Amino acid sequence: SDLPTKERQRRFREDYMKEMAKDAMARENGNSMKVEEGGGSTAVDLTKKIESIQQQNSNVFAIPDYFVYMSRAFATLEGIGLSVDSRYTILKECFPYLAKRLLSDDSPRARGALKTLLYGNGDELNLSKLKDVTEGLESYTTSTTSVESSQGISAEGKNMAGEQIASVILSKEKNYVQSILLREAAVALDAVARNALSSSAIVAPLRRLQLPPPPPGPLAPLFAPVTLPLEIAKAILELQEIDAIDAKRIENVNVLTDLASKAVNREGRGSEEGSNGDGRIMNISGDREAIESLLRQTSLHRDNIARVGLRFGGEIVNAQIERLKKRGNKDAGGHEISELAERLAKDGASRLELVADALERVDQSYSR
Repeated sequence: SDLPTKERQRRFREDYMKEMAKDAMARENGNSMKVEEGGGSTAVDLTKKIESIQQQNSNVFAIPDYFVYMSRAFATLEGIGLSVDSRYTILKECFPYLAKRLLSDDSPRARGALKTLLYGNGDELNLSKLKDVTEGLESYTTSTTSVESSQGISAEGKNMAGEQIASVILSKEKNYVQSILLREAAVALDAVARNALSSSAIVAPLRRLQLPPPPPGPLAPLFAPVTLPLEIAKAILELQEIDAIDAKRIENVNVLTDLASKAVNREGRGSEEGSNGDGRIMNISGDREAIESLLRQTSLHRDNIARVGLRFGGEIVNAQIERLKKRGNKDAGGHEISELAERLAKDGASRLELVADALERVDQSYSR
């Protein structure tokens, strides 16, 4: 051949990868039963779709060659894995690294990917996906920190993962992960507080109270000092009603609280038992290290805690604004409320916007 040696080698590698990918695809097509049982190659399926899109739309756009080659390489690697384990998926194996990138990269592309992963096509956080991402970060950090950490002998990897999460949450500068967590904490706190208020023994009688019929026109001013406070109180209670979204958020809080309680109880029993006898550290030692790591991170970021708290306060105000605007706008799917409650919602939202702007200006002043 008249081609240079490097060019021939490059083409050989490309042909080899293509043949390996075709071989993996052939195994995929001839093993549909494995796909139904949870096996099969996701990378192969993705590669086939990419190449199909390229062929069908070649006159409109072109998929970069490197992307196709990477997809074929993944398909080849996954085909090798599937020859050993029918349930092997390379995407699952890569997820811990992906989780680390999503939590540490604040670029617009990473933000969009993280939002899609955590929220899907809706507006509510998927707790299971959030758990997957945090566990993925811990898995990646644990396996890459040290040999002892990857074997479970040392808690160094887990502590480092906690430190990485703390550095993101307690960051001086805003980032997407911090904004998500603060917002979700704010809307959850708002829902829990309103639920507690609505179910309290003091509010229940007021909710059941029937307002007297409006007095005749000339007598209305005389009865106003009595009826107006009751009307305002009932209008305020209308704005505190729990809807389906609030119920879901309260359920999420209950799930998280239950998981935390079980974890504490489990760790407590493990600490009493001491060492598990296989050379791994005792739980009480791990608890001490975790607490020391948390205190250390709090100390390192103590100057940022005030700013994070200020942003959290801003998110609480924004949660109130969002809820009041929705309740006061019947065209946007708000509840059927009285005219007085609607007026209070609109007026309250406009006033709270001033508070939110003031908090934002204070936060920005710290950056100067």
